[in-house]
Amino acid sequence: MADIMRIQSDIESLKGISEPCDAGTTRIGFTQVYRQGADFFKSRMKEAGLAVREDGIGNVYGRLEGTEKGLPAILSGSHLDTVRCAGAFDGIAGAVCALEAVRMIKEKGITLRHTFEVVGTMEEEGTRFGQVLLGSKFITGVFGEKELDAIRDSEGITLREINRTYLPANVCPSYRESDEILSFIELHDEQGPVLETENIDIGIVENIVAISWLTVTVTGFAGHAGTVPMPLRQDAASGACRLVNHIACHTTQHYAHSATATIGKLDLLPGSSNCIPSKCIFTVDLRSGKMSNIDELTAFIQQKANEVAKECNVDIEVRIDSRQDPIEMDGHLCSMIQESCEQLGYSYRTMNSGAGHDAMILSARWPAAMLFVPCIKGITHNPEEYVFPEALAKGTDVLYQTILALDSKA
Repeated sequence: MADIMRIQSDIESLKGISEPCDAGTTRIGFTQVYRQGADFFKSRMKEAGLAVREDGIGNVYGRLEGTEKGLPAILSGSHLDTVRCAGAFDGIAGAVCALEAVRMIKEKGITLRHTFEVVGTMEEEGTRFGQVLLGSKFITGVFGEKELDAIRDSEGITLREINRTYLPANVCPSYRESDEILSFIELHDEQGPVLETENIDIGIVENIVAISWLTVTVTGFAGHAGTVPMPLRQDAASGACRLVNHIACHTTQHYAHSATATIGKLDLLPGSSNCIPSKCIFTVDLRSGKMSNIDELTAFIQQKANEVAKECNVDIEVRIDSRQDPIEMDGHLCSMIQESCEQLGYSYRTMNSGAGHDAMILSARWPAAMLFVPCIKGITHNPEEYVFPEALAKGTDVLYQTILALDSKA
């Protein structure tokens, strides 16, 4: 069984490596504080007897050599960076639990045929450069030499310039060849309330959801708040609120557990308390494990926009800004995770991930899977994020069991 105290100690140590902030942990990629965090994690991997290296973008690895040198490596871990004023578990739990799984393998005297690598990825959150999943994109070749000069921070400093002072002297290439890796397994806290609510130990991720972003522009006509009678108004705010209510009610009624619709930003013009709004612009974030649900919701929004425009005497434009297909996790790996749960006597359920993760990028090159552990009230990106130590230990047990199964069957 996993050592709960050892997992807790590593997470608490990383929690304390932070920039000054009002609450929680702030450890943003390519900063001196992040360097401290990466170096701490490297030191813990060395203490576990792993061969440690860092690549040209700041991803860190700990390698346990397998007995058959020609076989590709099993890879597991997650990111070490945080958003500002974050909790201590998002990403970090996956890296720490992967390291604990290695310790279990070594302490039990087990020899693997395949090499096993722990990875702590760089800048998954995208806080420094506005580029999410940065480390995994360099691993897979989505990003390369061109992006080192094209990607800049808020001060205009390129990624290449920052790397000159951030990286240690000896680094390995970021890009991994196809035959280097057998598969990637990522443990993560759920970042939602389902597992805790249903009292389930492990979530087995089937899909990382499809995402579509829309911008809705409602155009009316500005007027005095006290002199234009209600029936004669072209009120952009009223039209927008009516449409927003349709979106929320329809999604809740017809897609309660299969899709989400979020109005994350809403702006009114001219933005004066005594003026009828002439324009309202709001965003819609649609997510689902099935692209067909996204398409149906988009069609519904467009239909209701036409109806509301007539009802409120306004114009409404619905623009699709981006559209990303769902990413399916490897079915064979998911079955292995399920079998591991059954062998250990842990409860489990299949589910989708509503957030993006490194696994979604790595899955384009290698078989990938994710397992979730419950977090309290689903709180994340928040100092109050918390995962019970027992939940982390159970997740590590499942990861360990899955690594052994994969090693023996692949």
